[in-house]
Amino acid sequence: MDELPDDDHLMRAHTELGDPEAFFRVSRGRFLAKLFLGVLLLLYGVVANYLWWVRGPADFNHIVILLLVLPPLSGFTLLWHMYRNRGLYILVYPTGLLRLRHGEVDSFPWSEVDHVRLKVQRCEAEFLRDADGLPTACWLPVEIPTFKLWDAGLSVARTDGVEAHFGPVLSEYDHLAIEVQKRTFAVLWPTLRNRFHAGARLSFGELEAGSAGLWHNGKLLPWREVKELVIAQGKLSIKQFGKWLPWALIDVYAVPNPHLLFALVEEAQLLLPSKKQPKSRPVKQQEE
Repeated sequence: MDELPDDDHLMRAHTELGDPEAFFRVSRGRFLAKLFLGVLLLLYGVVANYLWWVRGPADFNHIVILLLVLPPLSGFTLLWHMYRNRGLYILVYPTGLLRLRHGEVDSFPWSEVDHVRLKVQRCEAEFLRDADGLPTACWLPVEIPTFKLWDAGLSVARTDGVEAHFGPVLSEYDHLAIEVQKRTFAVLWPTLRNRFHAGARLSFGELEAGSAGLWHNGKLLPWREVKELVIAQGKLSIKQFGKWLPWALIDVYAVPNPHLLFALVEEAQLLLPSKKQPKSRPVKQQEE
């Protein structure tokens, strides 16, 4: 743990729990770069608005929104994200996750995690499968945006309602997101899979899954008609065979445990009876 900063909470965690398997924090270089960019956007907004409204034409049109409103607003949002995540350290242990921030310590044992939410713009689920092709692990890879930090994020909620939010200002945020998904999958998947095979309807926000298929807004999409699940532009699109438009379009962040949903859809479709029927062999007539 030599690379960990000299912090009382970190040293206490090291003494009581030992070395973490993974450690994440806001890197100094990333923090300074985002800070500089945020200040630059705010300064641009002040100067540009002064020149436009005081010295310029002072007309309101779409150019004003694109060039005079969005840049300073983005700069302010960027600085706010940096401020909220200052002094943030994440330690990952086999038993759970530890968040240290602003002198506060919050623990999230994997056995007490209720759900995980992801804000991701575009990705394809990745799997580990057993010898029969059934998923044993699933995660959604995430990207670290260069500028729009608000387009990405991860939240972990315990069963008692306590929730922690993590953003791409953290170093190696993409690895943190994968680590959290893999470890929560190992804990949550066996119970969810057993409930599914027992005939229970499982809730994923406004979406439900059961032995018959997927439900959304009172509509049922049987498993045989589920073509694929796609994440694009921050939306989860559920596509149906033979249809051009998505059967359902949902904000990804509104779907709790999306990695479990993808694994459940994968297993449900793999367990479907084959549509192909074996060809019958012609019966050779015996000569009398």
